[in-house]
Amino acid sequence: MIPNILTTARVAMVPLFAYSMLCLHNQVLGAVIFVLAGITDVIDGYIARHFKMTTNFGMIYDPFADKLMQITAVICLVILDMIPKWLLAIVIAKELTMIVIGGILYLRKIVVRSNWYGKTATVIFYAAVLCIIMWGEDRMPESVKIALIALMIIAMIFAAVCYIVDTIRNYDEKRV
Repeated sequence: MIPNILTTARVAMVPLFAYSMLCLHNQVLGAVIFVLAGITDVIDGYIARHFKMTTNFGMIYDPFADKLMQITAVICLVILDMIPKWLLAIVIAKELTMIVIGGILYLRKIVVRSNWYGKTATVIFYAAVLCIIMWGEDRMPESVKIALIALMIIAMIFAAVCYIVDTIRNYDEKRV
């Protein structure tokens, strides 16, 4: 299915993004790859929903691709000293928590579909990371970077809490 092909392309973009950022030191190329990954995420989701091509596999594979790109982006920015190391710990802790919860739910035949708060957190994450990449460490005022990081953390935690609350509240309805 086309959505899963696009998701696979997004997974393939992860090492290209890391290579462009860490080996080539080409932030513009890294930003282009990062934006392309975000665009393919939107397109594959639209195609899957609009043409009724959603699958349980896709509902797991797509967020996996998102998390892989997001964690890789944060790792690259930490290595390049563009963001603080503690942010990586927060992102990994949040994502591992979500993966464990998602795995438990999947084993219980529950697949949680995407929602507005998760999509909003993803958009905020992509926008903040893109700003940090394009603005660069040397040119970005510290106050702007702190604001972007704070907004990203708030959005991630809000989405995680909403996901957990929504899952608990609708536990029986989500069985597939």
